[in-house]
Amino acid sequence: MNRRPYLSLFLCAAVCSCGSAADVRKAAVAGQFYPADPVELRAAVDNYLSEVPERKTPGTPVAFLVPHAGYMFSARTAAYSYKMLSAMNVRNIVLIGNSHHYGLSKAAVYPSGKFDTPLGQVEINETLARKILSESPLFEENRAPHAPEHSLEVQLPFLLMTHKDFKIVPILMGNSYFSLADSKRAGEAVAKAIKELGLERTTVIIASSDLSHYPSWANANMSDGAALKAIGNFDPAALEKAASGLMSSSIPELVCVLCGIEDVYAVMYAARALGADKAQVLHYENSGDVTGDKSRVVGYGAAVFFKEGKNTIRGKIPETEKKMNNFTISPKNTAELLKVARLSIENFLKTKKLSTYKTSDPELLTPAAVFVTLTQNGKLRGCIGTTEPHAPLYEAVNQLAVAAAVEDYRFSPLTLNELSGTHIEISVLSPLTRIRSADEIKEKIHGVVVRRGGRSGLFLPQVWEQIPGKEAFLNELCWQKAGLEPSAWKDPKTELYIFTVFAFEDPK
Repeated sequence: MNRRPYLSLFLCAAVCSCGSAADVRKAAVAGQFYPADPVELRAAVDNYLSEVPERKTPGTPVAFLVPHAGYMFSARTAAYSYKMLSAMNVRNIVLIGNSHHYGLSKAAVYPSGKFDTPLGQVEINETLARKILSESPLFEENRAPHAPEHSLEVQLPFLLMTHKDFKIVPILMGNSYFSLADSKRAGEAVAKAIKELGLERTTVIIASSDLSHYPSWANANMSDGAALKAIGNFDPAALEKAASGLMSSSIPELVCVLCGIEDVYAVMYAARALGADKAQVLHYENSGDVTGDKSRVVGYGAAVFFKEGKNTIRGKIPETEKKMNNFTISPKNTAELLKVARLSIENFLKTKKLSTYKTSDPELLTPAAVFVTLTQNGKLRGCIGTTEPHAPLYEAVNQLAVAAAVEDYRFSPLTLNELSGTHIEISVLSPLTRIRSADEIKEKIHGVVVRRGGRSGLFLPQVWEQIPGKEAFLNELCWQKAGLEPSAWKDPKTELYIFTVFAFEDPK
């Protein structure tokens, strides 16, 4: 995938000299990306960790994905990985992140010395660093890119708050010089070095990367959802395919799918080589969820790669895939939501700003997954939604109505003159339920999601009216929406999910 070099919209790292770099790498972004005051920093990290719910560690964690933006944007997500890591007896941590300031043709290893932070210094495991350097010509000793870099530095306060007596190996990759095959060789070289030194039981690897950069909130959810599905499926090749597809799909303002995609590839391959066979996405949100500005956002994800053990059951449906419930929305609120959708679109087309809407109605404040569909003379004009709840029902309608009007890249943005002739339909989705066979799908009742290899597609139940017959419906879903072969739904490797909707629309 070709990516343009970028600087974060929200975060600009200041370049500083590293002083006596051979001995101590000075903190470069303390006071910018995170608090420089030790007391304030401890309190901040402790607060982020305390907000993460306790959860059973799946199997034996080998590696993690964490974001690396400023703490106010991404630390809440990073805390999900570090809360799980805090339960482990870890003595060595290989940190692999992307270089924001230097283009690197080889991965830059900081081989010795210490990294300084407001909470103290962290020693580098020189033995492991030198061993990694010796395993592959894809690595080189190179301190310079580390001096201004934030992607690894922001991880250290979390590690210092959750562990004692540990060492690190800092490695930077990027930007776009490493192919998937290069990343595979690099990751396997890291794993080989760890194994040859007998450090498997006391070492974890951390991939430091944010997700999509600068699309709208709705398109970020789509892009990040596809990337995280491939990560959750533990499939680097599928992640590359998904990223390439997204970058060539003309999504407005999408600069990258993952800013550190090479290091994520490498860590996934390293984790595999160390015996990990499963992955789990722990948390996702984007900067729009934090700041409220949903026009241009950056996505953040946390994930774990682990060896399956007694804490996980192969083939069992995850707890998050709950049984569907029948539900309705009161007539008063269906009318209100349609009004919100139309007024939100109208206001945005006039002012280029999202409307502000407030309510105390519990039904409208319930988080919900929503699709907003626009049609003109019975023909689709825009449709955007989410399969997971990301906002209260009223706010989801407020945002997604505008997204359907101006951000569906299949259509030109809606104009104010077109609005009066545009029909609005809102579909509120039940939770997705994993099924084992297409036999469980009920025609004209269930919407269906297919997922395989980082690709996914969704048909709302309303599509049954256009494509009657289960086989034709599923063939078209796989082919048209997911970019898979039409018969992919018959393959046991393809995941099938069903859901119901409560749909309502403008009076005809």
